[in-house]
Amino acid sequence: MFTALERVMKVKRNRIGLKKFFVIAVCISFIFSLCSCNSTGRYAKRDIDEKIIVHALGIDITKDGKFEVTLQMLSQQGAGSNTPIDPSKPNSAAVSQVADTIPAAIERCETDLGKKAFLGHSELILLGKSVVDLEPILDYVTNAQGISLGTFMAYTDITAKEILNIKITSGAYSAEVLKEIFEESQKNGTSTECELIRHIDNLENTNGTTIMPIIKKIKDDKKSSEEKENSSSEVNFGQSKSDSSGTEAENEKVKSESGEESSSDSSSKSDSSSKEDSSSKSESSSKEESSSKSQGESGGGEESGSGGGESGGGSSEEAEATAFYIDGAVIVKNKKPYSVMTRDEIIGLSFLNDGVAEQVIDVKLRDILTGVTAGSVDKNTKVSVKNNRIVVDIRLVISYEFYKSYSKKEQKTAGEEADKRIYNFCDKAIKKALKEDNADLFEIHSLLNHNDYKLYKAYKENPEEILKKIDINVSIDSQI
Repeated sequence: MFTALERVMKVKRNRIGLKKFFVIAVCISFIFSLCSCNSTGRYAKRDIDEKIIVHALGIDITKDGKFEVTLQMLSQQGAGSNTPIDPSKPNSAAVSQVADTIPAAIERCETDLGKKAFLGHSELILLGKSVVDLEPILDYVTNAQGISLGTFMAYTDITAKEILNIKITSGAYSAEVLKEIFEESQKNGTSTECELIRHIDNLENTNGTTIMPIIKKIKDDKKSSEEKENSSSEVNFGQSKSDSSGTEAENEKVKSESGEESSSDSSSKSDSSSKEDSSSKSESSSKEESSSKSQGESGGGEESGSGGGESGGGSSEEAEATAFYIDGAVIVKNKKPYSVMTRDEIIGLSFLNDGVAEQVIDVKLRDILTGVTAGSVDKNTKVSVKNNRIVVDIRLVISYEFYKSYSKKEQKTAGEEADKRIYNFCDKAIKKALKEDNADLFEIHSLLNHNDYKLYKAYKENPEEILKKIDINVSIDSQI
């Protein structure tokens, strides 16, 4: 016989158990209802198989003024993809289309691919030599859904389509290689910061000025180092060399999921056939010269870190290295290419602005050229007004390291020689940007804002006139 107290306790336990069961049932039904919901409208879900992940976006202007957009994506047939089929094949594919606007050209690329393009993974926006007005491009990339403000944006001295169609079989695709080159070049001072957000900030806060590095490729007839340095000053941006013919035929072969032959395969075959014809001609004249030249080209690709490797056991033509390098930069004023800075001027600009992690300076010691590694340690800037001129005094603290053991006297001599070289770089940058082009590449707007608000206000009202009154003095405190 249960007592009255035991009966009450039993009823309470039964009620608690029923409540727990009811709560668990409600939670389970809620979870199942969420899982069974179908997304509709703007945020409708898409399977990953229905999207093309774009790694780089190339933009050229055709002769009739239309946009030729190139989308570079990871090939499903080559090395570096999630499901590699043949590691000797290029690991990236590209599709191009021409239209009156950038969105229309991208939509045509999507039609050719049969899939929606996802731009959120893009690492590079590459502008061809024919691009003369950045306003429609900036309007699109800053408002398009998914494009990161950390995406690199740069120029090339040829067409963006040609750069993005370069074949790489070494496990890294073209956009990734270019991004690594940009990052490394920023460390050694041969390239300025080129993220999209940096360009937008510069255009808004300066006198409509920003600077974009120029990416080039090493061609078969490689120039000497002196010719490369001089070639950057001869580049005339704004000349249209983009040819839209043949894009439809190329795009028909880009099917990244269907297992059909990609455009990269067809172009590599045409390249291979042309190389075989040229090699057969050269063999009749000089076999030794042809072999030495091909060895030199493959070596150049390995030095730049972007060459096609020996993976996959492909033929020598398929594994031939093609390298990228950065040579100079384009000064953009009022969203239009204005002039070109050389490599030495960019190094000076890097020392004066963001600093340099390590830059090898060639100096002569004991009548022998030797390398001295220079790295920025600190920068101190003062702004003052003298004789109705705005004087900006920049003091750089730079450390030097040597590859050989030298005496203190020899190290001091080498350091003084390195100082002269860096002074020369800085003078070239100041003369080119400030004196010749009247371009605010030295963050003058920021310096005046932090040091003298009246000068900053005057600068915002008339930056072109204020920049003409700026004098920059540089002093170097070297540490050995």
